[in-house]
Amino acid sequence: MNQSKDKVYIYAIILIACYYLSGVYHHLDSYTHISIIPLFLLGILVEIIQIPIGNAYGTLTFGVVLGTLILDGPYVAAPLAAVSVLFQAFLNNKILKKHQKGMLVAYFNAAQYSLCVFAAYGVFTWLGGRDVPVSELLSTVRLLILLPVALTYMVMNHLFVYTLFYLRDDTMLASNYRELFISDAMNYVICTPFAVFMLVFSNYLPFIFLTFLPLMLFGQVMKLYQKISRLNEVHQVSAQLQSEFDLDKIYNSIVEAAGKLTNCAAGVLWVLKGDRIFPVCSSDEAVAAQLPQEGMTLDQTGIVVNCVNNKRVELVDDVWKDRRVKSIKGKAHFESVLVVPLLSRDKVVGVITCYGTRPYVFSKEQTEWVTVLATQVGVIIENAHLYQELQEATLRDPGTGLYNYRYFYQELKNRMEMAKSKNNSLSIVIIDIDHFKKYNDTYGHVVGDEVLRQTGQVIQKTVGTRGVVARYGGEEFAVLLDESLEDAKQSVEHLRRAVAHNKFEYQGYVVQGVTVSVGLATYPDHDQDEKELLEKADQAMYWGAKQRGRNKVAVYTPDFDAHLFVDQLTGLYTYHYLHMKMMDEFTSLSKEGGVQFGLIFFNVIEFDNINRTFGFEVGNHVLREISVLIKQNVRHGEIASRYGGDEFLLLVPSVDRIEADRIRERIVKAITSHPFRVRDHVIVRVMMRSDVLIYPDEVAEEPQLISMIPETFLHLSTEWIEKKSNV
Repeated sequence: MNQSKDKVYIYAIILIACYYLSGVYHHLDSYTHISIIPLFLLGILVEIIQIPIGNAYGTLTFGVVLGTLILDGPYVAAPLAAVSVLFQAFLNNKILKKHQKGMLVAYFNAAQYSLCVFAAYGVFTWLGGRDVPVSELLSTVRLLILLPVALTYMVMNHLFVYTLFYLRDDTMLASNYRELFISDAMNYVICTPFAVFMLVFSNYLPFIFLTFLPLMLFGQVMKLYQKISRLNEVHQVSAQLQSEFDLDKIYNSIVEAAGKLTNCAAGVLWVLKGDRIFPVCSSDEAVAAQLPQEGMTLDQTGIVVNCVNNKRVELVDDVWKDRRVKSIKGKAHFESVLVVPLLSRDKVVGVITCYGTRPYVFSKEQTEWVTVLATQVGVIIENAHLYQELQEATLRDPGTGLYNYRYFYQELKNRMEMAKSKNNSLSIVIIDIDHFKKYNDTYGHVVGDEVLRQTGQVIQKTVGTRGVVARYGGEEFAVLLDESLEDAKQSVEHLRRAVAHNKFEYQGYVVQGVTVSVGLATYPDHDQDEKELLEKADQAMYWGAKQRGRNKVAVYTPDFDAHLFVDQLTGLYTYHYLHMKMMDEFTSLSKEGGVQFGLIFFNVIEFDNINRTFGFEVGNHVLREISVLIKQNVRHGEIASRYGGDEFLLLVPSVDRIEADRIRERIVKAITSHPFRVRDHVIVRVMMRSDVLIYPDEVAEEPQLISMIPETFLHLSTEWIEKKSNV
């Protein structure tokens, strides 16, 4: 409906202009003058040659038309304006070859320019200009009459054009109207003095070319100057980006430069990645919201994809008449599109897309400038991508393809700063493959490495874009999640299950039952410092998951602090850890499967004498050596701990009284027979007291078991024995 309205309007203007131009028949005598042919040639010449005016282009045609209007009247000036426009349109390949319907617009322009001439002449007549000889018009006061005449011509021209825009529902911003008006006003200001030159040389019109040739030469010089300036801007942008490897900065600079070169309403940069092209930068947020962020495949239709496949510039002068425009859904906001490929070594690396709010907004010169820009920055983008890939390689673990610990630490610091600034949560996850050594021992290191790699892939796939996954070291992985504690718990549990349910296949081997132990710590719930938070996630993994049965997720609690689990002096476990292990695992196993376990107690007799005689440093040395002897005699699955001072406790699963006594005797013999060198040529030996307690044979209840541990150590102490002897 809107298209029919604008066509009716166009035809109406053409018919009205034809009506007025029919009056030429009654003024044919005006065409018998010798100067008429040079005059029309001059009008055609100045219309063809465009000169840059600000961000737009203009011609000197109005100067010729205005001078002709005053000298010969509207029936010569109006045909002159119409013929100049039509001749220029026929020479314009863009309209003649690619847009035949565009000739209707050319006829409209010829018609509305003719009507502008008649309107301007009406004002000229109304102000009395027709009755004043040309020689008198050249006085300063009389020349002022040219200002309202020129203003009338310009206002009528804008009125005709804006009415057409309105009927076509063309979307134009206020800035577009202002820009058009200012550029046109500048054009008229430049052209009006040329009309005065025509009046001055009115008796020498056949030689008027002598006057206009320098002016046209000036226009060409200005055009050349603008071209050199624009190309210089392109080279400056290119030079600045030569040493830049930040892709975001490069993308923004390219879009900004394309916007300056074309004065487009919006610009978008697309980058080719594999067989898809993605929008990576946009100068307009509204446009960015409508772009396909998932990218487009090269087998799709659309002007952007065409540009990539054809390696050539694609120009849509009017989106309403072109079906290639697919990247912008709301076509009504934009009327023209320019798409230029970014080439590097004859290979497309991206595309620059410029959008205009008016049809035919992009000139041939602007297209050339953006093409030069695209050619130069294409190589820059490819080099930046190569640099990024090299940087990425230094931050990747070669065995798994995941990020390495170096990148993880860097990202942890950055994300912690961001979380603090935005009051967001940050969760750290440490993951360890359970019993990884057995895969190497059973299947070989090649299969073990593949299990490690595939586990990393499962973790990466599960986490996706929600976080950062890195190989932390050995068979450990680390994950950063921008999630709260509760959300992270759900994500990590899902991750654990994904690994447990995965079937690992490699060269005919099928490995199932791979599980992971996971520790989780969250900012700000558990700590404010990223290093402390990482340590707590690691402690949760080791003490909360790995040492408590494996294949589970443990959230950090203060009970998992390392000093609570490992004795700093001896390196043995603390009683805190043994108590937790005993209560969480062994008592439950005993209840469910009838498995019994033994507690073996050791106490060094008269250990205080060593401290008093040789000093505490020697005493500590003796305790460390005793711990080494205990470790050497402890088998897999048995847990040795330092209960306190000179007391040691051994937890032995699946053992009866007889076997427990054998273990006790073996360790006591190893300690009592060992020579402890305390000084040069000074050796001491220690004596031990020991005892055994079997659960649940000798003590059935857990509370009773816990209370009997300190009681048993008390009964082994020298003070207790002496006190009992005295009684």
